[in-house]
Amino acid sequence: MSSPASTSAFHAVAPFEGDPIWFNGALQNVKLPGEWSDDALSLVEVSSTAGRATGLHTDPSHETFYVLEGELLFHVDGEEHRAHAGETVAIRRGVPHAFLIVSETARFLVMNTPGTQERFFRAGGEPALTRDFADAPPPDLERTMAAAREYGVRFLGPPPFPPDAVRRTSG
Repeated sequence: MSSPASTSAFHAVAPFEGDPIWFNGALQNVKLPGEWSDDALSLVEVSSTAGRATGLHTDPSHETFYVLEGELLFHVDGEEHRAHAGETVAIRRGVPHAFLIVSETARFLVMNTPGTQERFFRAGGEPALTRDFADAPPPDLERTMAAAREYGVRFLGPPPFPPDAVRRTSG
């Protein structure tokens, strides 16, 4: 793997490798940090468990999700969409959205353009020493909100899903 700060024209990361971060109950595995592309894009592989949801929020970047495993329920600008393995969901910057993991586990890629979103995850999370969900630290919403203010993520409210479906929230 090349160094994230590398000026090399090539950056490769093996399966299940990258820079792992625990972020409010989800394992965020940075595959391509924004700094590599001069912040043009970043790529993060996310793994999580049933009931993890984001609060309703907007991002300062376009956000594209590609579901590798499992099922997510997206709430985008007032509409809901279920996404299964193999589906892509793209959300324009500034559009209110949230998502909920509805399958037992889910794994998906998130590409952000510009590529500054992974800095929000780093600031709001902490390095993952293991990839075992039993070792995930509890959500730190105060830290998440501080990171959100710093990186332009605006939380608009709680997750717009039935309360009994939500087990953990990020924002």
